[in-house]
Amino acid sequence: MGDWESPTNFSPLFNEEVPAAQVDALLYGGLVKLDNSLQPIADLAERVPTLQNGDVNWNRAAGTMDVSYRLRSGLRWSDGQPITADDVAFTWGVIVNPQVQGVLSPDGYRSISRVDIHDAQRFTLHFDRVYPKYLNLFPAILPKHRLGGIAPEALGGDPFWSRPDVVSGPFKISEMVPDDHITLIRNDAWSQGRSGRRPHLDSIVYKLYPESGQLVDAVRAGQVSVALEIPDDQLATLTNTGLATTQHRSQLAYEHVTFNQADPNPATGQPPPWKDDPALLQALRTAINRGAIVKKFFRDQAQLAQSPIPSALAAFHDPNVSLVYDAEAATRLLDGDGWAVGSDGIRSKQGRRLSFHLVTALGSPLRNAVRDQLIADWRKIGAEVIPTDAHPSELFSGYAEGGLLERGQFEAGLWTWSIGPDPDGVYPLENSSQIPTDQNQGLGSNFGRFSNPDLDRHLDRGRSTLVMVERAKAYAAFERTYAHLGFELPLFERVLVVLGSPHLHNLLPNPAPDTTLWNAADWWID
Repeated sequence: MGDWESPTNFSPLFNEEVPAAQVDALLYGGLVKLDNSLQPIADLAERVPTLQNGDVNWNRAAGTMDVSYRLRSGLRWSDGQPITADDVAFTWGVIVNPQVQGVLSPDGYRSISRVDIHDAQRFTLHFDRVYPKYLNLFPAILPKHRLGGIAPEALGGDPFWSRPDVVSGPFKISEMVPDDHITLIRNDAWSQGRSGRRPHLDSIVYKLYPESGQLVDAVRAGQVSVALEIPDDQLATLTNTGLATTQHRSQLAYEHVTFNQADPNPATGQPPPWKDDPALLQALRTAINRGAIVKKFFRDQAQLAQSPIPSALAAFHDPNVSLVYDAEAATRLLDGDGWAVGSDGIRSKQGRRLSFHLVTALGSPLRNAVRDQLIADWRKIGAEVIPTDAHPSELFSGYAEGGLLERGQFEAGLWTWSIGPDPDGVYPLENSSQIPTDQNQGLGSNFGRFSNPDLDRHLDRGRSTLVMVERAKAYAAFERTYAHLGFELPLFERVLVVLGSPHLHNLLPNPAPDTTLWNAADWWID
């Protein structure tokens, strides 16, 4: 298989590089994983714990929950040692230990008050709050017998992660040539506890290319059987792939415009032009021909986004929420709202010109082209939008480092948010408690400074219940409120693109964090 980015280490706890996650999917087993339909399936666990099968106990009055697991019998690490409940407890302890620096996502794990080990296979996680995303936890279990002796403060930088020598996944590393290739061979110990099932392939060579164009050339030449991470901005030109077939599907991420609601705006010192003006926000949204953008840049192979909740999470959508392009309606909204057209074609209201800056990150030709199309559409209805570029490090730096988004130092911004496989992934982006401030030390990713009690109530409801019907109602109500307020302009969902040889079978692209390599043990070649 081929990729055009080189992983630096293989630590699912400390490294969020996409290519590292691809290899991690081959090296590490988790309690549960998501298939390509985003349905949970048992991995190291014997079955998926649910309310229905009694493995999840919810004390609704107390707002707590317990989740019980049983590991498959006979599971082994690649060195032959047994995989036990002690390994799960050790993994949890590493994640929540404040001495272990650099853990990526400790939030849900910190909701676990304790782990009770009943025997080598059985254990119970006790949550001090309702946590509907419990199945997303523990995607990788760590070997206590291999890592338990390392000081917590040194664990994140330990050489183990450069080439893990004790793994639980279907493959293990046998050779590494930096920036060239990684050879993985079948981990025969993986079959233990799986009724004799074993990976079909003897080995996988993870070949690294300097850039995506060379990877596509390698596909055309038949040098790779799978090409990962093909940038979706190549969809419009990706026509000659030789014998390889193109598979694509929506990612759990959407491209959008955020209209900063901060008053005063930190970048201008004055209220935003859309302050207390919902008609203006709706006009700015309906003036954009999103369908034309998708057709032009994606050959109609991208899904329009209607809200931050990915279309793949179909159960959590209100089917009646849809953003329709109507430039004439946008013009009527502005006329009726008192925005008069000036001699230069730009509107004004009460002495204020309809003008604002739109910031994007440097380095993305696709995003720059989309930005220019947005500006042209807004110009047609009398809005002057001025493009501003920022270096990604300047735009996305943390609160303490003065990041423009974290600090709200922008008027409007164009970027992508990745939500994840549960609608609660919207919470850090939209709930008012997630606005970064001095008081919360920059916690949260509500960079648009959205603050609305209805939005908050629906999002709080969605994360406070384990009943699917109740969650679905909460997020459908969120979508209706989101559309009414217009704080964001959702554009399209980013696209996962994978090229595969017709001789490779069972390749099933997966937008979930488990990656397209989620079922590599089931791949086979004719």
